[in-house]
Amino acid sequence: MTRTPIWLAPLAGCALLAAPATLAAQEEATVETAAEAPPADAEIERTMAMLGSMFPAEPLTPEQEARLPQAQRIIARIIPEGTLGEMMGGMFDQMLGPIMKLADAPAIQTVSKGTGLPDYALQIEPEKAAEAALLFDPAYAERSQREAAVLPGLMRDMMAAMEPTMIKAMSELYAIHFTEAELAGIDAFFQTEIGAAYARKSFTLSSDPRIMAASMEAVPAMMGSFAKMEAKLAAAGEGLPAKRGFADLTPAEQARVAELTGYTVEEIAEEFARAAAAAANDGEAEGEAAERE
Repeated sequence: MTRTPIWLAPLAGCALLAAPATLAAQEEATVETAAEAPPADAEIERTMAMLGSMFPAEPLTPEQEARLPQAQRIIARIIPEGTLGEMMGGMFDQMLGPIMKLADAPAIQTVSKGTGLPDYALQIEPEKAAEAALLFDPAYAERSQREAAVLPGLMRDMMAAMEPTMIKAMSELYAIHFTEAELAGIDAFFQTEIGAAYARKSFTLSSDPRIMAASMEAVPAMMGSFAKMEAKLAAAGEGLPAKRGFADLTPAEQARVAELTGYTVEEIAEEFARAAAAAANDGEAEGEAAERE
């Protein structure tokens, strides 16, 4: 049975997450050229370095280093140069593209950006949304079409940029987890006609609409699992004291929290009230949306 390589799952997740992020970045972009663009934010670099430090990798042992060239030859057959970019193109055309077409019309996004109101708070008819969007951006429809046309290429470029790092990581993993004899067997398999076909088609299979259809089919069961999870988590807290908010604390406790955090009681009370009001508004909006559905 042919299986989708397990490491494609996080790549697909990155692509799904990056797609709306890329569109958002396009909306924020100015007409300045790449040469005029500001340098990368040092804060972002520090954050990425911190995240990277969360996943330290042990250096290869001498034995694993000795197997690395053999592993690299295998990965070169599994992931030929340009493979990830091609995979991303197929994934976008057959999976991400249709998903994005199902998203709210760009009119809602335009109105949301122009007003500062979140999308879920703009429960208005499409015609009204389109009229309001034209006030903020007379070219919003054409702009959206142009951005959608550019996005597949951007996603392919993103995956192509990831390819060298992914190839390096996969080569090291093969050198770590397979013996010299096992690597020889794997290498021999991929040199056969069937092995070469498997390596080539496994990427095509990963972007087949059946994968997304199967994921959607599993959603009800997943939601049922989430419901059971919430019930089990609630049961795990039975018998424990109820959680409290800042408003539930005694004056002495509030003063201690202020002392510990460095904020005044008034500042914390204000922030707590604001957060509570926002949560209440969100709950009302979700309830109204559910009633309309």
